[in-house]
Order: sequence, then structure tokens, then C-alpha cells
Amino acid sequence: MNWTERILDFPVRAAAVDDFLRDVRAKGTGDLNAVLTTFNESGLCREALAFWTAQGWIVVAPNSPLLALTGPAFDRKMSLRAFCGELEEAEAAQEESRDHDDS
Repeated sequence: MNWTERILDFPVRAAAVDDFLRDVRAKGTGDLNAVLTTFNESGLCREALAFWTAQGWIVVAPNSPLLALTGPAFDRKMSLRAFCGELEEAEAAQEESRDHDDS
């Protein structure tokens, strides 16, 4: 089970990310501590945070590692599933399929 599924397949985790995303959209900040505590799994926390920051969607606040700020690539219309990497998984599968077709 990948990190996306480990969030979206568990309603409590998905709800925590949805709340976090809603706050980031509305206020420009989100409580990282709350969402990562809800995950209750250090590996999942590292993977999700690394993905979100690598995409440029959030940045960790310089004065508080428990607060996230909107990043330069943040899209207020982004869905929960996209934020949790679901579209990336689908795109990777499509690309892999195309690579096999070209062989």
C-alpha cells in the first residue's frame, strides 16, 4: 500500500488532510502538527510532507516547523485526492503503460 492509499483509504487520515487543505486555502497556513499527528505513522508523515513540499504546494514556516504556509505552486482549486498524490500515481501508471507499448 503506497502513501496515497494509506491516507485516502483511512477516513480519519483523509479528513485530517482535508481540514489541513481547507485551512491552507482559506488562511494561507495550516497546522502540520495536527495532520501529521493524525497519521500516527512516521514514515507516512515523511512521505506526505516531502511530496507536498517537493511539489511547491506548501513550505514549512521558518519560525515554526509545526506550521505550513502556501507554497509558490499551491493551487486553491486542488482536490484532496490530487493533494494526496493520487493523480501522480495515475500519471505514472499511464507513462509505464506507454513505455511498454513502445517496446
